[in-house]
Amino acid sequence: MFESFIDNAIKANQKIYKLIENGLSQELLEPTSRGAGGDISLKIDLLAEKIFVEHLNKYGEIISEESGVISGDKNFQIILDPIDGSDNLLSNVPYFGTSIALKKDEKTVLGIVTNLANGEIFIKDSHNFQRGKLDKLVFKKVINNPFAKLGFFERSYCSKKLVTFLKEHRLKYRSPGAFALSLAYAHDVDFVVYEGFMREYDIAAGEFFCTDLYKLKTDQFLLVSKNKETFDKISKFIL
Repeated sequence: MFESFIDNAIKANQKIYKLIENGLSQELLEPTSRGAGGDISLKIDLLAEKIFVEHLNKYGEIISEESGVISGDKNFQIILDPIDGSDNLLSNVPYFGTSIALKKDEKTVLGIVTNLANGEIFIKDSHNFQRGKLDKLVFKKVINNPFAKLGFFERSYCSKKLVTFLKEHRLKYRSPGAFALSLAYAHDVDFVVYEGFMREYDIAAGEFFCTDLYKLKTDQFLLVSKNKETFDKISKFIL
């Protein structure tokens, strides 16, 4: 079942990737109504959701940021963010993607996150965590990057105290604006931290990717890092 699910998830991502690569019409970037996740959905959000539903709904109940619950086999839940980083897409910032988490008995068993800006795809199950390209589908194991010089701080624009702390401790960061995607790259960077209210669409797949990293999660923060020294510094401040 998982192999078939992955195959169809890849096909859906390839279709959306090709759609964006060929250039989106202005109409697809227009806003519609407020989605289930609380943000205003773009037409491209809804189109991407439609493509995912066509490919994945046969595997389980879909819980999407745009439309909420889409009925299906209740033995499996598919947590879906059809476009992660919509504001980046609107602003021509090449950092946006898709996020899929497959859950069984309230436990994530499979995660798939795709970077639609460069075609990179991350897939993790209970045995392997791999990365590859949508156009080649040649995968390699995700490993820690020992040379990382900076981290990701999502929603840093909403923070005051943590921004000051990171500056004082000379912990460099970027705030790219697509949380699931940033968690997919957590093994590449020094740390990933998020401050603010978290929705399941944002973190279900990405958090599953980080089970082998140091992690701290509160109602307002999620911090992951492969570097214990960095993790201890930031987590001590958060707590």
